[in-house]
Amino acid sequence: MKAGRPSKFKPAYSKMLIDHLADGASISSFAAEIGVARSTVHKWAEGNEEFSDALKIGKAKCAAWWEKQLRVIAQTGGAPGAATAVIFGLKNMASDDWRDKQSHEHTGKDGGPIEHRTLADFYADIKPGST
Repeated sequence: MKAGRPSKFKPAYSKMLIDHLADGASISSFAAEIGVARSTVHKWAEGNEEFSDALKIGKAKCAAWWEKQLRVIAQTGGAPGAATAVIFGLKNMASDDWRDKQSHEHTGKDGGPIEHRTLADFYADIKPGST
């Protein structure tokens, strides 16, 4: 038998979550709406496949809402600062698709692996009298 408080989860939260995020709102604001912590929403998603799917659908709808706002601004010019606000929203609410991606790759000679040597290796290669 599990100890602790009973879960506040209700099956109706799946649809509520999708509807809430579909308006561009955050998971945190949904959590506040139902009176739980954001971490609780994620915990519910880990243990409930239907709710996990609702969270994924909600996130996709949230990204679509923010993208639509950006398209409207692109077509109409929007208010000063509106594009910046929407880009901020996209980077935070849909970061898988909207982020400033920076990738750095390092390679060794001729594209091979980077050679790593210890000081002992370095000094072992020095011939006596060559300094």
